[in-house]
Amino acid sequence: MDWRDIINNLHLWYMEFVDWYLVQPIYGQILTIVGIIAILALVITVVYYILKGIAYLVYYILKGTYYLLKGIGLGFFKLSEGLYYLVSGEQNPNKQTKNDNCEANLEVNNTILYCSECGIRLSEKMINQMFSSNIAYCVNCGKALKLVEYQEPLVPAQ
Repeated sequence: MDWRDIINNLHLWYMEFVDWYLVQPIYGQILTIVGIIAILALVITVVYYILKGIAYLVYYILKGTYYLLKGIGLGFFKLSEGLYYLVSGEQNPNKQTKNDNCEANLEVNNTILYCSECGIRLSEKMINQMFSSNIAYCVNCGKALKLVEYQEPLVPAQ
């Protein structure tokens, strides 16, 4: 088939449509234009979502392949690293050993303090902050709370 035949065939169909269109009453012509626009919008929407779906499919296939290859590579690396430390007898520097010299943080469990402004209970973190620096701030109202130690008065009251 030649390009001239294709063009002549399309021209023939176009002229048949124009002749049919001009014979229709005005409301038929309007409805025909509305129908053609609706069909074109539908076709464009369908083509858009099909292309978008194909793009998402390709993207997620490539992303999954990347993560799969990355996981396999990391697994081989960890396996070879473990075998190296097993064969050489060296200690793995990534593993954290227990340090017996570190001191545990003392937590105040039986001390309950309240804010003098709003009355909210202070958390253990705020109490520890208060004992370490003698000042803490209420998370509710923002008032500075100072630690005042109770001491015996020097002069007894009479």
